Amino acid sequence: MSLAFNAAASQITMSNPDEQELKGGKLLYTYENSIYLFTLVTRSQPCPYSKTFDTSDNEK
Repeated sequence: MSLAFNAAASQITMSNPDEQELKGGKLLYTYENSIYLFTLVTRSQPCPYSKTFDTSDNEK
């Protein structure tokens, strides 16, 4: 007998990121709390104040 397991990714919405300017005009936005760390690098689009991430993409 085999069991099938379907794990759906969980999501979290985080807000108020830290902003850091990188070389070449890119911007690094860091969304972090005591459990999760997510980063977003953009060149021309404004940073969203809040963003939803898949918890499986956690960088911590």
